Amino acid sequence: FAVALYPLGGDPPSAEAFFQAYLALPVVLAFWIGGYFWKRSGWLRTRQMDVNTNRRVVDWDRVNGEKARVAAMPAWRRFMHLFF
Repeated sequence: FAVALYPLGGDPPSAEAFFQAYLALPVVLAFWIGGYFWKRSGWLRTRQMDVNTNRRVVDWDRVNGEKARVAAMPAWRRFMHLFF
């Protein structure tokens, strides 16, 4: 709240900067209220969520092996690996 009233960088406080900083709050509340009336349920707890369906199993040996392979490359090759 204080950053919205007095922005960092020494800029003078303005209504435009305040509303840009706080635009997300009314949007989130509007969607939550609309969803509440549509489904008649409040915030979900993590124990109510299904977080395991379609979850991907990660082969950490393969991931760490790829990281080690890239780390062993020369600097110019690592730079090219970022883009290609």
